[in-house]
Amino acid sequence: MLWQDAIHTTLSLDDGQPKVISDHSGVLLHAEFFTYLQEQGISFQLCQSVADMLPLSKKKEPQLILTTVENIPAFICNDRECKSFHFKDLPINGVAHKVLKDYSTEQVIKLLEVVYLTDRHKPIIEGDIDLLLAKANRLQSEKRLTELSQQIAVLTEQEPTFKNLLEASSLIGKLNYLSYTTHNSIDQDLYDKMDQWSKPFFIENGMEQVFFASTPKRPLSVDKIIPHLKASQKEKFALLCLDCMGFTEWNLLKEYLELSDSDLEVNPIFAMLPSVTSISRMAIYEGNREVYNIKAPGRPAEAKALANNFKPRHSTYLTESDSITTDKLLGYDVVSILYNFFDELAHAVQFPPGVGSKAPYLNAAKEYLKNSTIKQDIQVLKEEGYAIYLCSDHGSIVAKGNGKRIEKYLIDGFAKRAVIIQADNSELLDMEQINIPFEDDKKVVLPECRTMFTNKDKIEVNHGGITIEEMIVPFIKLHIK
Repeated sequence: MLWQDAIHTTLSLDDGQPKVISDHSGVLLHAEFFTYLQEQGISFQLCQSVADMLPLSKKKEPQLILTTVENIPAFICNDRECKSFHFKDLPINGVAHKVLKDYSTEQVIKLLEVVYLTDRHKPIIEGDIDLLLAKANRLQSEKRLTELSQQIAVLTEQEPTFKNLLEASSLIGKLNYLSYTTHNSIDQDLYDKMDQWSKPFFIENGMEQVFFASTPKRPLSVDKIIPHLKASQKEKFALLCLDCMGFTEWNLLKEYLELSDSDLEVNPIFAMLPSVTSISRMAIYEGNREVYNIKAPGRPAEAKALANNFKPRHSTYLTESDSITTDKLLGYDVVSILYNFFDELAHAVQFPPGVGSKAPYLNAAKEYLKNSTIKQDIQVLKEEGYAIYLCSDHGSIVAKGNGKRIEKYLIDGFAKRAVIIQADNSELLDMEQINIPFEDDKKVVLPECRTMFTNKDKIEVNHGGITIEEMIVPFIKLHIK
C-alpha cells in the first residue's frame, strides 16, 4: 500500500462527491500527490483564493479543488463537500504531529515513503525521524541509480544513432555523479556494454552524420558553438569554456553553483575526434572543424580566432587567473573565459592501486571549487548584462595503463587515449584505427577498451578516446534571474 492510497481512503476520494480540500500540511499540494491523482484519473485544480474557486464550485469537474485557503465560504460548501487536511491526518502512527511542522514538505514525504516501504503499522517516535530520513535518502538514491541504469540499458538495446548517444551522455553523467555522492559503485558491465554499443557509431563514420546535422541554430558539435552565438544576435554574451568538463563534472559544478533546472538550458554536443584539447578546443574558437592542420594550436591561436570571428565587435579572451571585474569587462561585447581546473586536476590527482571510479579526482575538484572565483565571475557577468554560456572541449574517463607504446616516428599527434598518425603509416600498426571525418590523410589509433598508452596498470583520469563520456559534453545557456 502507498501512503497516497491511505490518504485517498481517508478523504473518500472515490465516493463521487466533488470536494474542496484545504491542505494545511503541504503534502496534498506537492508534485508527488499530484502525480498520484493523475495516475488514478482523479481530476483536480489548485486554487489560491476563493475567487479562483467560484467558477468551479457548482461544476462536477474537477473532482477536487485543492487549496491553502483556511475558511471556505458556506455557499461553496453547499455545492461541494469541504474538508480540511492537517498533519494529524497524515497516515503515520505514533509521531507527534506538531513535530512534523518543523520539517519541510519534502522531508515529510520522504518519511511517509520510508515508513510505507518498511512497516507502516509501527509507531514512530520523535527520535526515529532523522534516522528514517537518512534511510529514506539512501533508498531514494538507490532507486534513482537503478532507474538511471535501466534507462541506459534500454538505450543500449536500440540502434546507436547520434540522438541516442546524446541522450546516453546525460544519463551516464547523472549516474556517475550520483554514484560518487552516495558512495554506491556501478557495475563495470554497464560501462562495457555502453562502450560496445557506442563504438560502432564512431568506427562507421557516425561523426559525419553529426557534422551534417549540426547547425548554428541547433549545434550538435563543438565547432558550431561560435556560429550559434553569432546567430543568436545577443547584444553582449560571455562564453565560459571549462576544459575537460564532461557530464559527470557538470553535475558537480551545477551543484556547487546552486543552479536549478529552471536556470538552465542544457544540450549535449559532440567533441571533435579524437577528444583532445588541441583539436576540440581549437574547433570551438575557430567555429569550424578544419583544425587538424593548425600548426600552433593553443591559447594565443584561440584568442585570435575569437577576435576574427566577431569583428568588428570588441572581444576579449580571459582565463581563470584573471580578475573578472566591471572595469576588466568595460567596452567588450564578447567575453570568453577559460577555466582549466578540471583538466589540471585530472592529470595531477594520484590514484591508489585498484581504484576504478573518479572519486579521488571529484573530491579534489570539489575542494578546488570552494576557493574558485567562477561563481563570482558569473555574478559579475550577469550584473553587466551578458548572456552567459558554458561549454567544454571534451570529457574524460578513468583509464588504466596498458604498457604499450607507439614509435615516435609514426606519431602525428599524441594523447594517451588516442594517437593521430598519417594514414600512410596505418599499415605499420597492429592496433585499432578509425577514420577522422573528412580528413583522408590522418587516422586515429585507439588503445583497447578503457586503457591508455602509458605504464602498465597506472590509473589516471584521461581523455582522447571515443567513449561517450569523452566524446559528448554539455553546452549550457544560463537563465539566471
